[in-house]
Order: sequence, then structure tokens, then C-alpha cells
Amino acid sequence: MTMKRSAVLFDLDGVTVDTEPLYTLAEIRLFGEFGVEIPEDDWSLFRGCSEQDFFDLSMKRYNINVEKNIFMEKGRKYVREEFRKNIAFMPGFHNLIDRVKKEYKIGLVTASPKRHTDWLNKLIGLDNIFKYIISGDETPRNKPHPDPYLAMMNQLNVLPQNSVIIEDSIHGIRSGLASGAHVIAKTGSIPERELSIADRIITHLDEVTNDMIEQLLQGNI
Repeated sequence: MTMKRSAVLFDLDGVTVDTEPLYTLAEIRLFGEFGVEIPEDDWSLFRGCSEQDFFDLSMKRYNINVEKNIFMEKGRKYVREEFRKNIAFMPGFHNLIDRVKKEYKIGLVTASPKRHTDWLNKLIGLDNIFKYIISGDETPRNKPHPDPYLAMMNQLNVLPQNSVIIEDSIHGIRSGLASGAHVIAKTGSIPERELSIADRIITHLDEVTNDMIEQLLQGNI
């Protein structure tokens, strides 16, 4: 075993915490106020976006005619309300983290802004699990660029080839691959056909074993 010379890095939304359905509820509520019904094929466009990119893209795509800061504050309010009602960790997450933290360094890397990550931390205690957390606005470029994952690897003092990343969005997968790490893609947030660029595809976190991680680290993909 590599025994702490390697790392397993986790995305937040859709991997660590089951937030994607909550974002969807908040977004349906937000867009509904402006008479917009999101086409089914459009939902995957938003998954893994930074907050700024989400609001910029959606306002332009659906011709939202209101000041951006008003639209953003409404969206943030609805997200917080949904999170307070229904936030939960992903099925299998606690078992997985218990398995991997015995053998590997761990870190949490999210495209969400630090303000939101700090708020969520107070709600569910992310820092009880992760000593190292990097948010999307703490690096020069956010996902899909490699900067957030490279920053985490630097903090953990591990090389990209000694890192395995678990992601569920196309932006996150591209960020992980661009960093030079091995990437496991979890289904659920985007169409499975779009996940094929990753090294492995899983449907449940229980499928991620230490043996799978070792095979990826050793290049047996």
C-alpha cells in the first residue's frame, strides 16, 4: 500500500453531500418566478459550474431581465432554504471516507465559493471530516481548470499521479484530468455517456474500494 503518500480527493456536491436535488428544487423555484421552465437537457449544463458561471449562463440563456445581484440573492436564499430542510451526506460517503482515510490523505475540493462552503460547514460540520478544504474562489481559476485540485495536492504534498479524484460533473472531471490525477466519475448528475472520459465510472460510492484506488494509482485502469 502507498500508506499516506497518496491522496483521495472528493468533490462536494453530488459526491460528499447529496445537494444536486436541492439545487434543482431551488432553481425550479427561482426560474419559475421569471416564467422559465428549464428544459430537461439543460440541467446538466449547470452541474459543476461555479456560482458566477451558473448565474451568467442561466440569465443569458433564458433572457432573465433583472439585475444580476437581485437574481443571485434570490437564488442563494432558495438554496439555503432547501439545504436547511433536506441536507444529507451521499449514500455510502461515511463508509467510504472511513475506508480511505486509514490509507490515504484526503481533501475536499469544490467549485462553490468559500462563503457558501463556510455556511455549509456550519450546517453539517465538513471540517469534522476534512482538515483540508479548497473552494472555487480560492484559486486563480475554478473548475474545469486544474487549479483547485493542484492547490489541494500542494497542500497535501502529493503528486498528481499519486492522487485519485472522485467527481460527478463534467467540469469537475475535466478539472481532475487536467491536473494529471486519476478520476473516478459518479453517475447521477449528468448523462452517463458524458462520463466516459474518466478512468472509472461508478453508480454508488460503495463501489470505490481501496483495491480500485490502488489499481488506478498503479496505472492498471
